[in-house]
Amino acid sequence: MSAKKIYFIVLFFLALIINAQKIQINSSKNYLQDIESILLQEKNFDTDTTDLKKYLSPINQNPKYDVIYQGLLANGYSNFYNSINKTSDNYYLNSIQKAKVSKNISLEIWSKLNYINYLYYYRDYIRLTPFLLELMAQIEPLEADQIITADETYKRIGWILYTFGDYNKSLHYLKLAEKTAKKNTSEYASIINSIGMNYFYIGDYKMASFYLNETVKISKKIPDDVRYAKALGDLANISQKKGDYKTAIALLQKDIQISEEYLSNQNTMYASILLAEVFLKNKQPEEAILFLNKAENIAVTKSYFKKSELQIIQLKLQILKLQHSTKNELNLRRRMIVLEESLKNEDGDLAINQANWIIEKNKYQQHIDEANEIIQYEATLKKFYIIIFIMLLSTVLIIVIHFRKKYKNKQLKYEQKVKALELEKVKAEQKLTEVNDDIKSQIDYLKEKNFQIKKLKTEIENIKKSSSYYLEKEKGKLNALLESHLMTDGNWNTFKREFQKEYPEFYTLLQQDFPELTDSNKRILLLQKLDFSNNEIAELLGITNEAVKKSKQRLKKKLGDKYDSLFNYLR
Repeated sequence: MSAKKIYFIVLFFLALIINAQKIQINSSKNYLQDIESILLQEKNFDTDTTDLKKYLSPINQNPKYDVIYQGLLANGYSNFYNSINKTSDNYYLNSIQKAKVSKNISLEIWSKLNYINYLYYYRDYIRLTPFLLELMAQIEPLEADQIITADETYKRIGWILYTFGDYNKSLHYLKLAEKTAKKNTSEYASIINSIGMNYFYIGDYKMASFYLNETVKISKKIPDDVRYAKALGDLANISQKKGDYKTAIALLQKDIQISEEYLSNQNTMYASILLAEVFLKNKQPEEAILFLNKAENIAVTKSYFKKSELQIIQLKLQILKLQHSTKNELNLRRRMIVLEESLKNEDGDLAINQANWIIEKNKYQQHIDEANEIIQYEATLKKFYIIIFIMLLSTVLIIVIHFRKKYKNKQLKYEQKVKALELEKVKAEQKLTEVNDDIKSQIDYLKEKNFQIKKLKTEIENIKKSSSYYLEKEKGKLNALLESHLMTDGNWNTFKREFQKEYPEFYTLLQQDFPELTDSNKRILLLQKLDFSNNEIAELLGITNEAVKKSKQRLKKKLGDKYDSLFNYLR
């Protein structure tokens, strides 16, 4: 072969290599499919931004792909800095602005989602949230074929909502992704996996197990070993929840083994932390420490792993407490304070809560906007609602006034009834003080009390059956008055004194011959001596008729043969 031929062959292959290092553009009638074709060719150039620009040059030269160029360039600088940076921010925002100017809703959605993915990756949830809200509002009315890489778009939104703890809404988007994604692919497996984890956090372990086991099957079939490992780790969550630590440990160890084999550092870190938690619950702190150290070696390498590093420190402190050790505790606590302060506006719970607050605020604002639209475009309907409202308000006011008046009348009748009964009690007590304070007066007084007690009981029974019973339940005045009629210690002593005057021999006999009598026995016996019936005794003492009978039976059993002689004295 001549030198000239060799030269041309070399030039040919060199041209092929050069062309291979540039993104290829399809020219079809379907603009969105052409964009998807470009996006599938996206590469990570790490720190080589010169090669990145060369690779993207074909779309930079075509104005209709300017939005895509700006977005992919932003992604490239994100890889270069491996953190949030101003250069990427500028390119992302330029991409969004150009998409808005183009009036192409599909491009606008892609440009916003591209920026959201960047903010989500670096845990800037607060800045992410307003863009996410706009994106969700724009996507809602669209069909899947109007969205660039619809399955990826739905999946990404589902992942972010999962992070925010909005599991039901996350499921909504992930189910859309499931419908649009190509089956038996890594993409489909990751969607199925995410659906399973949403069910897990909702508490539906049956559905979670189903979807995660499906992920395992698909991942083995494809094969996708890293996805398979992640699914095993997620299944370990269910085993842990059920208290099956042995299975959880085995699944996580397999997850870590595969993740390390395929250099999936982030998954190795997450699985190691989860395995340490399981070991800790299974009272194996030494094993937990080994995996926490493994996870820590990864966590300290990236600024956006701070939350994981904080989690590792917190678990280490738990282990120190469990082991009653203070080794390295001060250094751990110092680092924990630094991380907590740093996470306040980044990846911490506060940032997530703030993002959720913005979501709720946006929902509220949407309601206000809808109300304003009704006011602006439906003025007649507004007037109608106002008239209806006034009529309803008037009706409610009339009903309220009626029931208030009814309530006051019931209250007045109740108070009048209580006062009348209280007055009868006062009159009976005054009558007792005005006449001779002898046994006859005491008997008359007790008879009067019995009458009033029966009357009060009847009133209480009647009010229970009426609509005014709530007043007695609330105030309890009738029951309080009934209690005041019962024989108190003071009344008993007065009665006993007058009884002794009238029946000194009988009382002395009780004291001397029947020392086993209790005070309650004496009350019943003294009233029986004065010809009070069992019913009347029960009323006065605030006990039941059956209680009086049982008291006498117990007394008879206690006194034995002496009871007959006591009974003779009572005649």
